[in-house]
Amino acid sequence: MSTYDDAREKTKQKIFNAYWTLYLANQKTTIAKISEAAGIHRSTFYFYYETADDVLREIENRLFAELKAVLSTKNRREKEYRAVMVELRDMFRENRKYLVPLVVQYKDNTFALRYREFLKENFAEDIGLDYRSGNAVKNDAANCVLAGMIEMMLYELASEILPHEYTYLIGNGILYKGVARTMTEDLNIRFGR
Repeated sequence: MSTYDDAREKTKQKIFNAYWTLYLANQKTTIAKISEAAGIHRSTFYFYYETADDVLREIENRLFAELKAVLSTKNRREKEYRAVMVELRDMFRENRKYLVPLVVQYKDNTFALRYREFLKENFAEDIGLDYRSGNAVKNDAANCVLAGMIEMMLYELASEILPHEYTYLIGNGILYKGVARTMTEDLNIRFGR
């Protein structure tokens, strides 16, 4: 990367950070406020973006591009799903300041749903599940299982409360063994009946 490209990226990061601070504080994200918070002139802002909303769109586009990159790695093509979970966790950790509010907390509902749907479609492909088979009841049941797995994975990625191996075991167990059996056999968690 050239010195010019480095400088451009640093300026964009200032704009991202200023925008994000205002966004999380639920303040109106005007160009004037973003420019002031970033410590740049408004004309500098206009060099990169036309509107304040363009900043959020670029953040979201970058996040989506990183998700697509993780889901198109060699590990996924070779069905090394444990490694894919590690890659997803690393990507999530690097972008958590954006992903937790946008995807987990639904701060941008449209983006959160699009992100989940993309994950769901890719997971369905990985396990060979056609959840759009034409049978409404079967479609809904498969959709519920996939949505539950996505929510579990996003919750775990956001909270980082489980080792990544547990996330993989739970997801794999839901698909192939059942939740109760996975909890007792793989994770040694007992149910009191």
